[in-house]
Amino acid sequence: MNKSVVALSVATAFFATTTAYLAYELHQRQTGDAAASALVADASNASRAPAADNAAKAGEATVGLPTKMAPAPTSSAHPAGAATPADSKPRDVQSDPAAGFARQFLARYDDALQRPVLLEEQRTTIRRQYEKLKEQLNLGDSAFEQLVTMLAEEQLQGQEGWARCAVDPACDPMNRHVDYVDRTQDYQAMLGTEGAEAFTQFRKSIGERDAVIQLRGRLTDSNFLPEAQAEKLIAALADEREKFSNEAEARGAKVTGWGTNLGMLMYTQDSGLPEQYIVEATQYSQRLRARASSILTPAQLAAYSQIQNELLAMFTANQKPPSRQNKSSVVRSS
Repeated sequence: MNKSVVALSVATAFFATTTAYLAYELHQRQTGDAAASALVADASNASRAPAADNAAKAGEATVGLPTKMAPAPTSSAHPAGAATPADSKPRDVQSDPAAGFARQFLARYDDALQRPVLLEEQRTTIRRQYEKLKEQLNLGDSAFEQLVTMLAEEQLQGQEGWARCAVDPACDPMNRHVDYVDRTQDYQAMLGTEGAEAFTQFRKSIGERDAVIQLRGRLTDSNFLPEAQAEKLIAALADEREKFSNEAEARGAKVTGWGTNLGMLMYTQDSGLPEQYIVEATQYSQRLRARASSILTPAQLAAYSQIQNELLAMFTANQKPPSRQNKSSVVRSS
């Protein structure tokens, strides 16, 4: 299965289970069709697995993971824990919010009593995310639980890899080598060829599905979003993400995704400038709103725009966190 799809699922799951927001790399999608292994951003979402094609392109953030999924960039990446190039400075993991979150995650992951709890948290999220697929494929409870467990284990492994890199000053989470275990055959054996393909397509849109769930939860009964309309919106948003990735790839740019349970913002990281990231993420958000405007009613669109505004505000705060000095002065003056 495509690594990028897995990455996106992992990212999506990660965001969904923690409700925290942080950057998660979207690996380049491997060339070819990787049948249906687990995707990701459910990375839960989250995110992401994201080696050749772009994870974002595959349609995999959010915190689940796999099929034609998108995976991890390996071209310029170095292994997690590997020393950074001589002309690069080690990351300041002490002031990096993502590193702090990663440390909390690893404390639980490395605890023999807490790891099973983490796994069950993943399983709970995946059950919710994939309930519609269960109905679509007419899976029995036993088969569905087996699929849920496989996805949860895959996503937890992806989150561990990201977290260990995030706490290592010599490792760049956005440019790291990922040892991806292709589980395509496992999913095909469980679901059959057609079922595995349906699983892959479903997983590719996990991030968009979670975002639409958020939207539906905010709408009043009079502005209810019917199932058919919701599926149309999911397809449109996933298509826009893939278009963005294709356009960026054509320019030779490296696509990155950032998200929360509210959705995923895409931008290119080549400039290395947070201000430019914000500009690109804002432009991407406008593209999503434009696509949504052809599907949603004015009231529904207003709710969707509010969600996008909140997502952009969190992204901006993440890119421009208050300096330690400012925080210290505030404390002293209080």
